Amino acid sequence: MDEVSEQGESAAEVVQDKMSEYRILVAPVEQAIKELQHARGMLRARAESEIHAIAPALAALSEALNVSTLDLLLASDRQAFLRDAFAVSGVSPDAVREKVLAASSGSAEMLGLLPAEERGS
Repeated sequence: MDEVSEQGESAAEVVQDKMSEYRILVAPVEQAIKELQHARGMLRARAESEIHAIAPALAALSEALNVSTLDLLLASDRQAFLRDAFAVSGVSPDAVREKVLAASSGSAEMLGLLPAEERGS
């Protein structure tokens, strides 16, 4: 019985040692992941800020619909993305159009991003 008890304790100690080793080895990996996520967030914010400076109409559109400009521009189907954004936001296409036009000094080409039914065409 004592031998089985000692083997059980030995196995438990080995498992504890392996868990400690794992925690030590994974800590820098988890820290690197956190840092990469932070850096990605900073890059995303910078890119959006720069895009908004270049295209104020996109800033107004994303603000009015409460969506990310990058998400909009990276969407595989922008029209579907905008349709969904309009549905979720409850904002009327006319209200968005006014904000976009006001922000872009009449840049009508930005309205080309809107689905035809949202443009009122």
